[in-house]
Amino acid sequence: MTAGAALQTSMHRVPPVFFNMLNFKRGHIPVQWMDIKAVILDFGGTLADGGLEWEPYHEAIRVILTGRGYGVETGEMKRALRGALQSLNRVRARGKERTFEEVYGDFLERLGIPVDTELLELLHDNFKAYYRTEYFHCVEDVLRELSEGYKVALLSNTMSDQPRELLEEGGLDGYFDFIVCSRDTGVRKPNPEIFRLVLSELGVEPGEAVHVGDSVEADMYGAQDTGVTGVWIRSPGQPPWNGYTIESICDLPRLLKAIEAE
Repeated sequence: MTAGAALQTSMHRVPPVFFNMLNFKRGHIPVQWMDIKAVILDFGGTLADGGLEWEPYHEAIRVILTGRGYGVETGEMKRALRGALQSLNRVRARGKERTFEEVYGDFLERLGIPVDTELLELLHDNFKAYYRTEYFHCVEDVLRELSEGYKVALLSNTMSDQPRELLEEGGLDGYFDFIVCSRDTGVRKPNPEIFRLVLSELGVEPGEAVHVGDSVEADMYGAQDTGVTGVWIRSPGQPPWNGYTIESICDLPRLLKAIEAE
């Protein structure tokens, strides 16, 4: 089955019967026991919140280009970037991924600017500077607890390597056995291929792992299509999900203990 077909299939599939953490808390429904050996974590919306400050970001790009001798009007620059991002989204719709360098190389070509490594590095550093990220307050405590009982992996959909760098800068990378960004592989969630890569690196079977994320389509459907148990972090504007649900990453250790309790 192609990645696109898998995506279409997963969007119409009813999730297996798991149990909602809110109902577990209220004592209405028992949880389904499993022997968990690995926990796979999403990054944005799961461990941290963040986003681009678009207007100052656009202006900073213009300044970089001007400094390199390329006078570009803001409107023209925005149109070129919009076109490059639309092209990226078409690739992503097929379950594939591009790197920041590929996307911004496309952007430069649309402006008629020669693509070179140094300029792409400047643009990538600028992206990281304007993409503000803040960890949720309990993240380090949760990661420490998880690492003491399970193999832990990070699986992030991103064209940038920023999640890996942020974890390293914050001294949190040591809690992970494996870190992968979709830019590293050319595929992205919900494509089962990237989930299988993580399982292989961790040396566990799908039924021995849980995947935690805030996107029903990317995280929950992708995990489900790979045979991994999904734990959804409730977030607005998402399709229905009937599996395990928690309010934040802070609730995860308690849910895992409940799942493993006899």
